[in-house]
Amino acid sequence: MPAVLLLHWDWSEVIDLAAELQHEGWDVMTESDDGVRAVQTALDHPPIAVAVSLRVAPKHGRDVALALAGQTSGRGIPVVFFDGDERDRKMVKRAVPDATIVAWADLPASLDRIAGRRSE
Repeated sequence: MPAVLLLHWDWSEVIDLAAELQHEGWDVMTESDDGVRAVQTALDHPPIAVAVSLRVAPKHGRDVALALAGQTSGRGIPVVFFDGDERDRKMVKRAVPDATIVAWADLPASLDRIAGRRSE
């Protein structure tokens, strides 16, 4: 099964977040530093979805999602945003109207739906 690409712009936290997803049965690729590298990773190794944190630098996450959608081969890759405050969520919804935004606790179930996996 393809991996999930997890984007969280704090390198000291991304490993712990990835470990939580791995505990849920997901293979996880991470990026915490470079949005261009994140887009290139998604295009070179298409994940089942890109999970974008809105906890830190939400505009950066939004811009990565828009850059990915701007690439022909990136348009079919689902993007799920997680967490962030209400202002950040609204900013993402304005820029990416069909965005899925969930709480961190709901991310595994959202990924399961995208992948067609049965939630236990």
